[in-house]
Amino acid sequence: MTTFNWLGGHGNYTAARFWNPRSVPGAGDTAVVDTGEVVVAGRQVGATVLLGRPDSAGQPVLDLRNASLAGLSMPNALPPPPYAASASPTQYGTVNVRGHSSIGSLEIGNFAAMLRAPPGIGHGPLTASDVLTVNLEAQATLDARFDVKDGSTLTVNGGARSSLDAGASVIEGGTVVVNAPLSGQGTILMTNGVNDYTGYTDAGTLELGGPVGAGETIGINVGTLVIDRPMEFAGTLDFHPDLGSHEGDTHYLGTQGVSLKGLTASSYGFDNATHTLTLFNGDAVLDTIRFSQGTTSDSFHMGQFASIDVLQTGGGVHLRGNYDFTQGTEIPLHRALAAA
Repeated sequence: MTTFNWLGGHGNYTAARFWNPRSVPGAGDTAVVDTGEVVVAGRQVGATVLLGRPDSAGQPVLDLRNASLAGLSMPNALPPPPYAASASPTQYGTVNVRGHSSIGSLEIGNFAAMLRAPPGIGHGPLTASDVLTVNLEAQATLDARFDVKDGSTLTVNGGARSSLDAGASVIEGGTVVVNAPLSGQGTILMTNGVNDYTGYTDAGTLELGGPVGAGETIGINVGTLVIDRPMEFAGTLDFHPDLGSHEGDTHYLGTQGVSLKGLTASSYGFDNATHTLTLFNGDAVLDTIRFSQGTTSDSFHMGQFASIDVLQTGGGVHLRGNYDFTQGTEIPLHRALAAA
């Protein structure tokens, strides 16, 4: 299989003159785009596209117009050593989406924890901090299965009547911000990032700035979920404070929490039949959040290990799990439920 390098400038993916060697990357090839703007229109790309470079100088752009990519990732190269302590070389890229497009595998953060040894053992913490921005134009839809690792950021911005179908995706200590409607079927799993030499786990963040459809589940083993518009969240929370890692790794599990921004609740209740958390303002229903079947009313116990605390903070309602040190005021059970 061949590695092709984009020579720069604005051009169509199918124009051989923009590539070195002078041909069009095909299935199984690697297409490196570290400068310029590449347009993929109305076609399927079987090559894996590497977008960006180990510094912010290039900031290349990929335009998808009713097109599909087999895979998109950031470059797996770092600037040459010597490295400064805590150096964080950054790789930038932008994807613009028009019409209905798809990315089969979107990997952000290939070198999430390069030699995270402390000084004296290695060169100090070093993360290749990938930063990718995806812009959905008006009425654009994108199917993208992403894996965002420690220290890296994926931002999805949406135009009018656009949507993102994330399907089965993973956040491993990175940050994902979705400022577009989240639709489709699948689970976004927030799980362990990379453990450093002291055993700590890097917890990721998912911020949902738009509405979320009923087919989407957010699984939270490690990390913080921020829901900016909780009354438009129709998805499911799979929130397990007794978990914190994959592969049975339980040391320093990392933060687990859910922030429902802007809500002020006086009490709450949980329906075991529908697995639904209801927040009340007085006797009026303020909002409802659906949980997975493993969650019951016994899952909510203030201050106990492997339980969920329901807190009122200045920013809204917060569901606190293990190793989440968010401060707030405990929200009590609704009086009618407490008396039952």
